[in-house]
Amino acid sequence: MKKAKPGTVGIEEYRGKYRLQLPRMIANGSSRYISTGLDTHNPGSIKQVQRLAWDIEDAIAADKFCIDDYRASKSQPKKQITLSELWQLFSEHRKTDLAVSTYHKAYQGKWKRLIASVPYENPNDAEKIKDWIVQHRGASSARQILILLNAASNWAVSQGLLKTNRFTGLSKGIKRPKRKPIDAFSTSEMLAILDAFRGDHYETFVNFLFITGCRTGEAIALQWKQIAPDYRSVTINASYYLGLDTRKPTKTGETRSVPCNPQLIRLLKGLTRGAQTDQVFTSVSGGIINNNRFLSDYWKPKINQLIEQRLVERYRPAYNTRHTAITRMLESGLTAAEVARVVGNSPRVINDHYAGVSRNIVLPEI
Repeated sequence: MKKAKPGTVGIEEYRGKYRLQLPRMIANGSSRYISTGLDTHNPGSIKQVQRLAWDIEDAIAADKFCIDDYRASKSQPKKQITLSELWQLFSEHRKTDLAVSTYHKAYQGKWKRLIASVPYENPNDAEKIKDWIVQHRGASSARQILILLNAASNWAVSQGLLKTNRFTGLSKGIKRPKRKPIDAFSTSEMLAILDAFRGDHYETFVNFLFITGCRTGEAIALQWKQIAPDYRSVTINASYYLGLDTRKPTKTGETRSVPCNPQLIRLLKGLTRGAQTDQVFTSVSGGIINNNRFLSDYWKPKINQLIEQRLVERYRPAYNTRHTAITRMLESGLTAAEVARVVGNSPRVINDHYAGVSRNIVLPEI
């Protein structure tokens, strides 16, 4: 068994409670033990005990350890859990329930950075934390993070990490912002974009986006095994996440089949069919498409040029090809349920966000 280094504080279970074992250099016999009073059956107890052990080790190393300080507060760690610590512990708790991309991009990305920028460290200062977030972030972000901090605090209370949840109800006063209207390309704009990409390496990729309405990450992740041998259908079951350079399930977690029309069949047949796990669409260098680079180096310059030529009204990212495809499908006579099945949305989303803008309204004459 590997020996603990000098100054290490041990953690033991004793009669259903956790206790700490001090190094022999500090105490001997029964005086070596500090009872924490924390139950071993409570999952949150071990985190508190570990922090207390680290606190004591730091005090020993600094030659500032006094056993009476810890015996007097044996049921509570000296150190109050900070907002950042609360978020990190909650993130670890949620990790197995989250998509890999959500954990890294949101929980360990934008939300962690936001929490780190808050000037108040004590979770009990919830009102001050709320006010700061509302002043420095938009309503949508503020509402989302306060909902998450409420969930994190509820969990922390259940684990014995916090006494009370001060975030309860703080998100209710923040109005949910209105959803931005769907901004599809017009038919003439779409044709101008397709013409601009004619002969370009990404010609088929852009055509595929406009025809199928696939999310950009789904098209990037597409492999030849997802294309039917007769090219009559495409199976969408994955998306590509640039931040982790990995494939992940689709946004809804569901697999869907997209029927290919004659135009799409011709386009796909025009590509060299690779091995089953080869990408259907590749970057100019032959690797997987980096969406950021595609947008900055290819899409944006072409769209801006079309704007100068007055063939496109304003800039919109490649993702808006999805809005365009859905709008065109509805205008062609497909029902909301049929469109939803093709593009991986619910009929309600299609009805709520697309059906009302799928055609120009002409008032009848009298």
